[in-house]
Amino acid sequence: MTKEIHIEKVARFFRAFSDPTRLKILLLLLEQNEMCVNKIVESLGMSQPAISQQMQLLNNLGIVKKKRDGQFIRYSIADDFVKEFIKIVIKQISGGKDEL
Repeated sequence: MTKEIHIEKVARFFRAFSDPTRLKILLLLLEQNEMCVNKIVESLGMSQPAISQQMQLLNNLGIVKKKRDGQFIRYSIADDFVKEFIKIVIKQISGGKDEL
């Protein structure tokens, strides 16, 4: 891979965190560990298509992962790096506190 491709991947990763809806989803997943789209929809009061679109983007970027459980697809944060990244950013933004 060229340096330019790596830079574009990093930029896409950071862009994923620039949307308030995606951040709300990630904070929910950080609290709940695992959720299906319907529960996220219920928690955020948004439409199912809007949440599904955001989940697809987060999944494609490797920020969340999904697993099928019968007729449901459950989402969780992909790995410990992403969890720690979110926690570090929250702590930085909130002046050393562990929540916003």
